[in-house]
Amino acid sequence: MKDFKITKSGDVIDKLFIYRDKYHERGKYLGFRNLHDHYSMMLGNCTDWSGFPMSGKTQFLMECLLNTSKFYGWKHLVYFPDVGNQVEIIADLIHKVTGKTFDPEKINAIQDHEIVKSIDWITEHFKVLTKCNVKAKLSPYQFWDYAVELKKSEGLETASIDSWKDMYHDTSRFARDDKYLEDVLSYRNHIAENNDLHLHTIIHPKLTEKENGIRKSPNPYDLKGGSEWINNGKNMITIHREDITNNHVDVYFHKIKPRSNGNVGRIQMFFDINKFVYYDEIGINREKVFAKKQ
Repeated sequence: MKDFKITKSGDVIDKLFIYRDKYHERGKYLGFRNLHDHYSMMLGNCTDWSGFPMSGKTQFLMECLLNTSKFYGWKHLVYFPDVGNQVEIIADLIHKVTGKTFDPEKINAIQDHEIVKSIDWITEHFKVLTKCNVKAKLSPYQFWDYAVELKKSEGLETASIDSWKDMYHDTSRFARDDKYLEDVLSYRNHIAENNDLHLHTIIHPKLTEKENGIRKSPNPYDLKGGSEWINNGKNMITIHREDITNNHVDVYFHKIKPRSNGNVGRIQMFFDINKFVYYDEIGINREKVFAKKQ
């Protein structure tokens, strides 16, 4: 039993004082008043994001990360092969920061000096991990271990995967896939809690049935190995867009832990395709709301 021990009072007394004093402490405000009632981003925690293709889940996560950099100076490790190459990922982030598109035919097309002005800030706060070798494999274990190393050497608050299907999953040591999922997600939770990181994972769900011609929003049980995601998940969020031509999305909060982090429920958000940013249904300027909360 060398890997286990019985807890003694001296091991936890100081941590108990901190736990009491921070019992009702929320995570970081992410720029939207209606979102903050349901979800805030806390270090030492994890969030699983889901939704059908083109639902806007990656863009929503990217904007939440971006706001923590703007508001608190947070740094992020992102592995987003589902978005594209490093140029496409950084272009999306610059688009969000400047409100300027990389489409030269649009009226708000970005200019050279605006790219130059933004690039250093983006690469300082977003560590975009990409393959040097197209045949390279990266497991979730390796990614999270690398996040810990990067936190020690350069400083880091979050690490995000988009998407789970793009990772290398070696299940050969496990009798069943659900046993692998139980192990890898437990490892993730341990890494987050013990290294004061917030770990984000985007997972694609199975297609749900249509009702009256409309496909209902997926829930965590629609993920492959759904019960294990539910059992091990901390915060589980679905971004759903019934009509991809519409600019509004429904955001479902299926599970929120700890309780002080928010509440289960649903909100509606709107996406400005020209500026590449979300805004809430209340229409309140995010910067002004943030300023009032400080």
